[in-house]
Amino acid sequence: MDILFTVLTILLIIDAVLLIIIVLMQKTKGAEIGAIFGSGAAAAVLGAGASNILTKITYWLGGIFLFLVFSMSYIHHKSVKSSSVLSDIPEATQTETQQGEGK
Repeated sequence: MDILFTVLTILLIIDAVLLIIIVLMQKTKGAEIGAIFGSGAAAAVLGAGASNILTKITYWLGGIFLFLVFSMSYIHHKSVKSSSVLSDIPEATQTETQQGEGK
């Protein structure tokens, strides 16, 4: 399980970096600040429909991101033993505390 969790963590980091890059490459509705981050180059390389392609890639990367996060959460939940804070307290400490209160 640890190997799977590590692989999913690496994939999540790669997906997050790609998602950040793709979002920064998209043109904004108002100002043309997106050209600073390379959306002009993306339009030149990918053609006139670059914004549509970038939007679709953003949706896919976002979906993959959510899938990876939920998968990692499920794996972590299954690997951690179910216990409470009170069950982690050593038994000797509990009896010493109870004897101290009785005096």
